[in-house]
Amino acid sequence: MHATPAAPIADLAATWEEIRAEYYAGHDTDAVLACAHALAADPGGERAWLWTLGLLMTADYVALQPVSDGTAATVLDALRATDRTLRRRPCTHETHPYEGDLDDELECLVSYLPLLGNGTPSGEDTDWTALAVGSKEEWRCPRNVAGYARVAVDILAPGTTDGIPARLSTADQEEIQDLAAVLRDCPTSGVSVSWTLSHYGAALAAARADAERAGLVVIVSALSWYAAAGLVTSPGPIDDLIAGLASVPAAAREARCAHGELGHPVLGNDPEDVVTAGMRLKSPGGRRLHEERRAASGTGAPLDAWLCPVFLAGLARESLDRLRAARALQFGPLRGGR
Repeated sequence: MHATPAAPIADLAATWEEIRAEYYAGHDTDAVLACAHALAADPGGERAWLWTLGLLMTADYVALQPVSDGTAATVLDALRATDRTLRRRPCTHETHPYEGDLDDELECLVSYLPLLGNGTPSGEDTDWTALAVGSKEEWRCPRNVAGYARVAVDILAPGTTDGIPARLSTADQEEIQDLAAVLRDCPTSGVSVSWTLSHYGAALAAARADAERAGLVVIVSALSWYAAAGLVTSPGPIDDLIAGLASVPAAAREARCAHGELGHPVLGNDPEDVVTAGMRLKSPGGRRLHEERRAASGTGAPLDAWLCPVFLAGLARESLDRLRAARALQFGPLRGGR
């Protein structure tokens, strides 16, 4: 499906929704670039809300495109120009839609956009009022448009903007679901369990940043329970997990830290909760999300306790002992001293 900027809004929304829903597939970038060019030509204009939301819908797809094709750079330039132009314009709204749950909103934008552009005031549009998502004026408010521009910028260039809610990327959220399904022994169609185990073992072995390593230790610790349960048919994936855990900087068994033993996180029994915690630790946005959720709920361990080297070394050591014992029982001991 393809639609030019002059097409009806419903057609534009359908085009962008097709790209959003299958962001991992191959698409023609012409529709995205046309949207970016329209926004760049008038970043504070009457239709800036439409082009900004179109670029938001397609941002996950654009983020996967090679840097060399220039699509992301063009989109970022347009979004940043819109933010600069609109973010300080006056408004009387106490809140804006961009401050809400982006993931729920993204799925609904294909329905919202035609109504936002039909010229009917919110109170007179029964189709709109049935949605109960605020007023059209709030959605088209310059500050809201600027907010959504920053949200899209953060998807394309994480950590380069401000003033937006923290969020895990779409890819990370989908990976959490795939990992949780593996841990429940009902893997998602198309997901290779052996590849997943080996991938995370290799990723942990290759990790250099402390926070990324911390997240991977938590994820691999969860995977270690599955790998040790006799469900793996060859030793390779277990060996890769062992190699990853063996790369984690060790701490003496008697090592102490400011948190104390009771100040460290306790991993629960829900696989999805554990891998979610690990995935949040891996990215700047995820770490900010952890702190925001903790501040709002008043519960849970602080971020520095999750990143504590003593905690991580102990968690890695426990998982390593578990996997080595399972490996020896199922396939014989691993040679080479790991």
